[in-house]
Amino acid sequence: MAVLVENKLLFNEIIEKAKRIGEAAELEALQADQNATISENIANIIRNENIHRLILPKEYGYPQLDWRTFVDMVSTVGYYNLSAAWLTYFFSVHNAWVSYLPKPLRDEIVNQGGFVADVFAPIGQVEKCEGGYYVSGKYNFVSGINYCDWVGVGAMMKFDDSEKPERVGICLKVSDLEVVKNWDSLGLRGSGSNTLIVDKVFVKPESILRFSKIIECSQPPEKDFDQDYLYYNTPFYPGFYVGFAAMAVGGAERVLQEFEKHTAGRIRFSGVVEKESPTSQRVLAELSIEMESAKALLNQYIVMMEQDKGGPYEGARYKAIRATIIDKCVNIGVKSLLTLGGHALLKGHPVELFARDLIAIATHITSLYEDGIYGYGRHLFGIKTGIQG
Repeated sequence: MAVLVENKLLFNEIIEKAKRIGEAAELEALQADQNATISENIANIIRNENIHRLILPKEYGYPQLDWRTFVDMVSTVGYYNLSAAWLTYFFSVHNAWVSYLPKPLRDEIVNQGGFVADVFAPIGQVEKCEGGYYVSGKYNFVSGINYCDWVGVGAMMKFDDSEKPERVGICLKVSDLEVVKNWDSLGLRGSGSNTLIVDKVFVKPESILRFSKIIECSQPPEKDFDQDYLYYNTPFYPGFYVGFAAMAVGGAERVLQEFEKHTAGRIRFSGVVEKESPTSQRVLAELSIEMESAKALLNQYIVMMEQDKGGPYEGARYKAIRATIIDKCVNIGVKSLLTLGGHALLKGHPVELFARDLIAIATHITSLYEDGIYGYGRHLFGIKTGIQG
């Protein structure tokens, strides 16, 4: 089934925004890799293009995107630079959970206009106090935190209406926290995914987001809500994670084009023109089919999100499809690098940079191939997995 764009003019506008971000980030790719963060210039372009306001209910006056437009925006930035795509995606999608906060706090965050980061690993310590709670914890891998004004952090909490502790997200102001700039990774170095120290910070109850309530129903508790908002009309977690596959597809597509270009101009010591070599011909054909397969799976993922509106859904299937897309994209990156040979290994070669970044995407906890396939297999045999997407 083809996934249609609902508003072609809006689609074209958003893709042009994505190209502007991507092209600017590509020019600064080596510097961002060295600095372990995108520059303030790239952050400002993302902000000026209002990317961080795209995933908001329509009451705030910004466009309502369909899934095809959102996914293709992320893929387009990824074609030019994957660290920039990572943050373009995060700075937009993080407003999805903001949109479930009580309206006064949501209004404050949206109207303040800052970027939002999150790290929802439930490692925080929450202590009840008069009027609210104290939160403490050390959180690693907080992408884009250098440029964010707000952040969501994870913890486990017990509520009176539930029997067991449950995972929550807690909204904090970054100005109340300590950022430790220690990001030093193989790939996605420009994401600036530094460490965050939360030391007994006071929060009111309305700053706490119960993910269990979103899982039960993707729509907010208030009666008058935006019926057209993406995340009120699809399972939350599959929608929240779709960007990982989207950016991987964009990056892999760029690698494939670079492989073809560099192969066409390559002559071996023996005098053989590489594009006439059966080896490279076979690799190009194989990886082109892998690319087609990854795109088709991403299309299927979007179709599923558009169909699964409320009620039960197959979380394990979403995770397996997403992990498979990313695995195929990593294979394109690594095999292109290995086939091109030593010159592609040089620091700054586009295939070297994209291959590292694709591997980094695949290491994210929501992208792990073995976990995704194992969980889906259990699901197919009727075994409960607890996978939410």
